[in-house]
Order: sequence, then C-alpha cells, then structure tokens
Amino acid sequence: MSSITLGQTLSSVTVRGAARIDAISAQAAKPSGSNWDHGGSGGKEYVLTLGSGEYINSMEIHWAKKGTHTRVFYLKFVSNKGNSVSAGTKTANSATVKAPKGFQLGGFYGRAASAVDQLGAIWTRRGAKPALLTDRMGTGWYGKRIRNWVGPTIGSNSDTACYRQTEPYNSSKLCPAGYTPLGDSCIAQCPLAYPVKCYLECIPQNDDCALEIIQKSVAVVAAVFNVATAGIFGAIFSTYKHARRYFFCGANVVGVIRSLVYYIRFQQTTAPQGAVEEILAVAYQSDVVAVDLPVAICHCLGIHVPPTLQFTGIVMMIVENIVKQVIINGDEILSSGQNVYKLLSNVSAVNSSHTSVDELQDLMDTKSTCGYQLKRLTDHVILSVNNIRNTTPRAKIDDIRVQISNSRLVQKDIPAATNNCMNELLSYKTKQAAFETRDLLRKTFGVIIEQLITTATTNMGKFVAMEQYFIEVSNLGLTMLAGLDPTRIIWLASQFIQPTCGPTSFIGEIDDGSLYDALGLKTVDEAFVGSYGAWKKKGDGMVNIIFKSIDTKDVTVLIHSGGDKIAEVDVNAGKTVAWNSTVAKLQDNVLYLDRWRPNIIGLKGSGGGSLKLWVPRSSKGGHLTMHVMINVS
Repeated sequence: MSSITLGQTLSSVTVRGAARIDAISAQAAKPSGSNWDHGGSGGKEYVLTLGSGEYINSMEIHWAKKGTHTRVFYLKFVSNKGNSVSAGTKTANSATVKAPKGFQLGGFYGRAASAVDQLGAIWTRRGAKPALLTDRMGTGWYGKRIRNWVGPTIGSNSDTACYRQTEPYNSSKLCPAGYTPLGDSCIAQCPLAYPVKCYLECIPQNDDCALEIIQKSVAVVAAVFNVATAGIFGAIFSTYKHARRYFFCGANVVGVIRSLVYYIRFQQTTAPQGAVEEILAVAYQSDVVAVDLPVAICHCLGIHVPPTLQFTGIVMMIVENIVKQVIINGDEILSSGQNVYKLLSNVSAVNSSHTSVDELQDLMDTKSTCGYQLKRLTDHVILSVNNIRNTTPRAKIDDIRVQISNSRLVQKDIPAATNNCMNELLSYKTKQAAFETRDLLRKTFGVIIEQLITTATTNMGKFVAMEQYFIEVSNLGLTMLAGLDPTRIIWLASQFIQPTCGPTSFIGEIDDGSLYDALGLKTVDEAFVGSYGAWKKKGDGMVNIIFKSIDTKDVTVLIHSGGDKIAEVDVNAGKTVAWNSTVAKLQDNVLYLDRWRPNIIGLKGSGGGSLKLWVPRSSKGGHLTMHVMINVS
C-alpha cells in the first residue's frame, strides 16, 4: 500500500501457476520502473500486456486448503477491453471482485512466500492526481514553497533507546512545547524515532520495555542538552574568524538582493507601479530592508550589530543606495558576481579581490538560496531571543524557553525555511538523503536556540554581560551559512549535532498527502500492514480511525499519544470498528498503535506488530482519516 501512487497505470500483469498460483506480478507504466513481485518461481508464466487506455477492472480468485494452510489456486484478470489472463486450477471456493465505477487495479495486498496464500486487489481512481513533494504550495519571502511533509527519515532510530530530556518549569509552572509535567520538572514526550515510553527512557517502535530495562543506550545517553552540544558558537566563530570576509559579504548581499527583488516584484504585480521613491517606501516596510540588509552590511563593514537594531547613519545610507539600485537594476546586478562587487564597492561596503569574485560567481551559478535562507533565519532566531530578554529583563531561562518553544519562529518559520532547502537537495540527492539532510538542519536550529537561551547565564540563573554577549552572537549570525550551498551545509550541521531524546520539533504544519508521505506512517511486522489513509491541512479538525479486521480472533488495540495510553479499542474478528478524536487533542504528538491478541491458551499479549505516525497541528483545522487493517499475526 505504501508504494501505490495515485494516477499510476499498469503496463502488464503476470501470473505464474499450474496446480495452484505460484506468483503474481504487476508492472507500472507510470511512474516507470515500478514493479511488484509476490510469490515464488514455480509454475508457468502468463502475461497480459495492457494497451493505451486499457486497465484491469475485474479479478476472479479461487482458493482451497493444501495441507493445513489455505492457498490461492486460480486467478483471472479481465481488462475494460475484454482481454484477460489466467492461471491455476479452479476450486469450489471462489469470488469475483470488480472495480468500483471510475477505478482501476493499482496493486495487490496479501500473503505470499513460495506460493500465493492470500490476495486482494487495490483499486485506485482513474485520473486521480498524486500529491507530489515538489508541488507548488504558495510563496514566501524566499520564493516558491513546496509541500512540507514529515517524510521517512525523522522516525528512524539511531540507537536502542534514549533517556528523556528534562527541563524545569517556568515561573508559571508551565512546560515548554513537547514536554509534560513529571514531579518537580518537565520531561520530554517520546519522539517519533523512539515512540514507546519506558519509564524515563524512550525505545524504538515495536520494542519491549521490559527487555530494554536490562540494556541501556550508548550513543543517546546524554540527558543534559548542553553537554552534548557544548561549544557550538565557539566552534563556528572560530571558523568564521578565518573565513574570507569579502566572499561571505557578497554571498550575504546576494541572498538579500534576491529576496528584495522578489518582494518588490510581488508589490508591483499586486499594486500600481510607482516612482522609485514610492517603491522605496514600500520596500522599507519589509524585514528584508529593516533587518536583513543592515545586518549584512554590518558584516561587510566589520562593525557590531547593535542589540536594539538601531543602525548607524553610514549603514543606513549604504542600505538606501543598495535598495535604490535593486529597484532600478535588480536583474542586472544578479547577472554576475563582478556586478555584485561593483555595487558594494560603489556604496563603500567592500573592496573585492579576483579570488573572491570567482568564488561568488561559482556560488551564484549554483542558483543556491538554501544557505541564505538558513542564515537569515538564524539572524531572526538571535534577534527573537534578544527581544525577549530586552522586553522582559527579569525573565528566567525557563520562561524564555517556554515562550520561544511556542513562538511562530519555532512553530512555522524554521520548519518552512528548512523544508524549502529540499528543492535544492532533491536536485542531487535521493529523496531519502534529502529528508535526512533537512532533519539534520532542523536539529541544528534546536541546538542554536537552546544555547542562545542558556549561554548568557550564571549558575544562579542571572544574565551576565548581556549586551556584550548579543553583540558577539549578532555579529556572528552564522554569516558563513550564506556562502554555503547545500552540499556543504550538511557538513556544517553534522559537526555540532549529537543524538538526544528531546521531543520531536520543528515539523510545522503539514500539507496534504497520503499518511505514508505526509505524516510518516510506518508499520512493523504484520499486525497492521496494509493500513492507509490521508491527511488534509484544511478540515473539520477530526481524526477518524476505522479498524477493519480480517483476523480470526478478537483483539484489543491500544492507542498511545505522546507515549501515554489514551484509549483501548476492542475489534472483534471480521468486524469494522470506528474510533474518533480531534486534531487539537492529538496534535504535535506521535500516535502509536499496539495490538493485544489471545495466544494459544487464550491469554492476550502484545507483539505481532505496531503502527506509528505524526499528528500535526493545523491553523486550518486539519482532518486525518486512517483505515487500519487488523491482520492475522
């Protein structure tokens, strides 16, 4: 089920059989190269090749016992044009299933080893349009926005367990987002990679808590976040001091100009075009001119970024001249690295060298914007934390942590900017590797935010040298990120990230898609295999789960959210049962299903399989529908 793509068509169906069915295969024409083989190598091969506009709309199946096991003995597939393929031997037990109107055969589900034991047809709507990761989902200050999906990698565990991160309450006895109260402190909810709660630990999907108590993790043993990530700013700043200022200056300004050109074009296409002065007035209302460009110019000049963002006259004079030139000659400036340096030279921001011009040209030729997006985001992270400290000077670390964890920056901006690096990552990485890189970048921002919150404090929880500290980190601003394309960003991030067991974070709001793509649905073993469904960002706020049993025994499904059991659902053999909740109750947590089934002496026990997925928040209500298969296992 997880490999089915809406809109795909089959080019052929192959059946192998003699006395019974040995194997079944389907070849997809679109997307090309997809092939599904089930069963062994015995029997005679029969192939039906489908022509243009032809599809399978009927399946006849016969079954019987062979020894103590049920086997499929006969199969026949018929197309909408009357062509067919069949193999095997007919029996007394048979059924014919036909596609609903407007549907076609898209794939199979069932059981097979050296022969086919069980088989079902997956019908897909003809002409349905698949949701693709790279679909355009609107625009932002950086340009095109693609789908934000959980993807397949964030739920992958790197060890056998992890200790759950703990943080103190804030002044109002509140926990940061992703944490729950535990005695005198807050403890992290189990993340997607380790969704099973085991006292003060979290363990991987399908694992057993009793067994884990005996064995402790190795790589994820750091319970204190700062221990695992100490020195991130020192390490980056050390690298920055040895970097070439001219190159990083140019790279920063290129990013700002690209963003400014996009912003100005948006204004010109949504409002009447005016004189340079009128467009300049509009531009000055954007963060690009109010924050990003002045910060970039300070970096170029080698002067401090003031904590209050009240820039000197020379900085604002340079900013005004650059903005005017961008309004008049934006495309021409971005046509070459030499033109960028000419602009900076004319406004007295930098003196370039031949080497730095060549390096900037190489970066511009890659059309990379990912590095600049991340650098801009880092500036805003620093300024956001600084603003909280300035407006609430008596706020404790824990107050700042709670406020930041629930801010737009964490809930929306970081997920969006890191996700849009996927556009570039997918141009030279597999989808799996691109998701891994994006997830690593998000963890990097978690490290940066935590150290910004905690570094400027003494053991007494009081701030020391706050102004000097923020002058340093503001001038740092991860300036060198702007000069990196994604091929080197992954290296930078990997230098500072150690696996920890904090809550799943920086996922943001998720766009429409199948549960496998959008919410990272994953089943282990056979209990729930074949489950499927869809997530919609806009909806009525409901979570509808439909349990369909093809089991021979009554079972109980345990539903967990964030590691805590929230419901038990009894599903009798062969029955269908519905369970409903809301997005608001389950959002920002892992939904985890475990099944309890009677053993040979009638006692119920876990094992046999599990299912997990992420339930996101949605400002538009959201709607989650999941069909959960209850299989014999």
